[in-house]
Amino acid sequence: MNGRRIVVAAILCTLAFAPVALLAAEGGSAVAIAIINPLAGETSYGEFDLEADVFSEEVLAKVEFWVDGAKLGVATQRPYRLRVDVGYENEEHTYRIIATTVTGITKEEILVTPALSVDMEIDLKLQQLYVTALRSGERALDLKRADFSIFDGNQRQEIVTFERGDVPITAVMLLDASESMGGGRLDKALSGARTFVEGLQEIDQSRLLLFSDQVLVSTDFTNRPEEILRSLKGARPSGGTAVNDHLFMALKQLETQSGRPVVLLFSDGTDAHSVMSMDDVLWKARRSQALVYWVRLEAMGAQGDTISTAWRNGEASREESRLLNKVVNDSGGSTYTIERAEQLPEAFRDILDELRQQYVIGYYPSESHGDGSWRKVRVAVGRAGIRVRHREGYVDN
Repeated sequence: MNGRRIVVAAILCTLAFAPVALLAAEGGSAVAIAIINPLAGETSYGEFDLEADVFSEEVLAKVEFWVDGAKLGVATQRPYRLRVDVGYENEEHTYRIIATTVTGITKEEILVTPALSVDMEIDLKLQQLYVTALRSGERALDLKRADFSIFDGNQRQEIVTFERGDVPITAVMLLDASESMGGGRLDKALSGARTFVEGLQEIDQSRLLLFSDQVLVSTDFTNRPEEILRSLKGARPSGGTAVNDHLFMALKQLETQSGRPVVLLFSDGTDAHSVMSMDDVLWKARRSQALVYWVRLEAMGAQGDTISTAWRNGEASREESRLLNKVVNDSGGSTYTIERAEQLPEAFRDILDELRQQYVIGYYPSESHGDGSWRKVRVAVGRAGIRVRHREGYVDN
């Protein structure tokens, strides 16, 4: 959900730290329950994992999850976790965990998360950050909600949603099919697209745009890989290159879609025919929550650094390439420079793995001016040796 009217204020209710219940049974057996997500004292919003840690001296038969008086699911083994969605209304929620052992001993624990108290009303938009966390060059997959801190400007923000990799992906695959993609390069690009599409899940959507100086092939958004794969047949490279125009188009197409927006661009980045400049694309990207990934074939990019066209000379082309890198970095995506076209499927597969392993963190800015200014965002992690990559900020409209 991108926007709503909510109530903003200090939370007037104080609850104990993660509640733990211990039940001693005959013969000395015991059951202990700790609700670890959501956190005590924090408001709860939207879709998240309701999670409990349960200790038992006997074998557990089941752990039940109740939300606001309704039983939503059962877990029979660790992790004791259930995906729930409580919506975005400003209201109190009651979470009830019931653990039952094989001998019939039961214990329950209840956590009530408060609504925000009423002081004033303002319009705010949920800001979602897609965070890639790295440790020694490898993705760090063991971080918890409490490890992250979000700063909007210099102000620390309350995290209201926290996921990892479960948010559906909505991707536009933007593949350069200009004449420079001859010599089998386009076939390798299409092979990379197949790898990406076949790795998507049923909850994900994607569409394909093959472009040169015009759109050559375009599909609708779909969760059916065969529809996209069918469109790849018979594609041939032709025409010039208009990266800027089509990247702007891809960002525009994602505006009306739900899910985690992603643009996957394969091109040398040398734009010879776009009407729009990369400054125009940067303007659009800063008003989008889309992640932009650019896969760049090194040999093609090296040639592009010296190309002069009726639109741009070599220096201007290098500036466009620099700005394209800025679009990518500001979005929280990444540039993959590969040496051979045969590496494309591996690059596409790695991007999909990264999307699956990202942390998705949402917050409502504590203040909003609506003046069109650029708001810098910073994510800090309270563990040593962790480096994070995420969207650099947003336009405060």
